[in-house]
Amino acid sequence: MEVKYQIEDSVLMIHLNKEYGIEIKSIDFIPAGDSAYSYGISCADGQRYYMKLFDHHHDRQKAGMDRLDYYLPLTWSMYEEKLFTNLTYPIQTLNGDFKTTLYNFTVVLFNFIEGETLAESYPFSKEILEAIAESLAAIHRITPYIDHSMLLTETFDISFAPELEKCLAALESIQIADSSMKRETRAQVLPRKERILALLTLVRELRGRAVSETKAMVLCHGDIWGGNLIRHDNGLYFLDWESAILAPPELDLIGYIGEEFDVFLAAYEQHLGQPVTVNLDLLRFYSYRHHLRNLANWLMNILYRNTEEAQNENDLEMIVHHCMDRWDRIESRVHAVDARLRARGQWAKHTGNP
Repeated sequence: MEVKYQIEDSVLMIHLNKEYGIEIKSIDFIPAGDSAYSYGISCADGQRYYMKLFDHHHDRQKAGMDRLDYYLPLTWSMYEEKLFTNLTYPIQTLNGDFKTTLYNFTVVLFNFIEGETLAESYPFSKEILEAIAESLAAIHRITPYIDHSMLLTETFDISFAPELEKCLAALESIQIADSSMKRETRAQVLPRKERILALLTLVRELRGRAVSETKAMVLCHGDIWGGNLIRHDNGLYFLDWESAILAPPELDLIGYIGEEFDVFLAAYEQHLGQPVTVNLDLLRFYSYRHHLRNLANWLMNILYRNTEEAQNENDLEMIVHHCMDRWDRIESRVHAVDARLRARGQWAKHTGNP
C-alpha cells in the first residue's frame, strides 16, 4: 500500500505493547505490497520487527486474512522444527496467538531480517540464481515433514475471472465526468479488451487440462520474486508466505523461465537430487493466471477500493509496466524452456497447444 492506514501511531503502540509485552520506540510505515499495510517496528531495547496490518473493510485484505490461519502456523512450525529457518515467521503474543485484532483491523508481527531485498537486482547473477534454486529445492524437499492440515491444496483457482470481466464492463461505461485516473485507466486497458478475454479463455482451457491430470504436489512458496528475497550473511531469506500452498513445483518455477532457466534448473535438480519433468501447460497456466489475477486486483483497486490518488497512480503503473507489457514474453519463454530441455535430452510435458 502506498498510503498508510488511518490510525494514530500512538494507538497502535499502546495496543502492541500490551499484546506483545514490548516497549515500542517508533513505528515506520513502509509503502510496499497491496495485500496489507506494512510497518517497521523499533523497540527501546533495540529489537526490531516487521508488522502487517489488515483492514477488515478492504475485501482484498480480508482475503489475505483468511490465509493467516494457514501460513502463520506453517512458517512457525518450519522455523521451530528447523525444517527451513531462513524465512519470516510470526511472533507470538503474550497469550500465544499469532495475530491480534483491534477495532476494524488485524495485526501480525514478524521477525525482522536485516538486508536489502533483491527487488532491484534484476537481471539476477548466476550466483543469485543458484542460491534461489538451492533454497527452493530445500523447501520442496521438506514436503513430507509438513503437517498438511496447515496447507491449502492447489485447486487451480481462477475465481478472479468474474471480477476481471466486471471491471472491463465498468471501464466501458466510464464517462467524461469521471476522474481523470479512471479515464486514463480506460484508455490504457480497453484497447486490450479482446486480448484479455482471449487470455481468460486460454486460462480456463489450461485449468481444465490441469484439473484432469494427477500431479506430484510439493510445498510451494508461491510468490518467489526479488521483493520477497533478502540476501543476508546466512544466505537468502524468503519473505511473505501468504501464497504458500501444496502445488505442482511449476508454480515456483515460473519466475525463472527466461534466459536464466538452464542455470536455475541445473542448480535446482542438483540440490533436489533428481531430474525434473516440466509441464509446459502448467508454466503457461501459472504465468497467464498470475498476470490476469494481478490485473483484476489492480483494476478493482482503481475502480472500487482506492481512496487515495497516490495509490491509483501506483496501481495503473503496475498494470501498464508490470502486467500488460509482459504477456507477449510468456509463449517465447515457454518454447525456450521446451527447446533447452530437449537439447539436454530431458522431457517437457504438454497436453496440447494453447
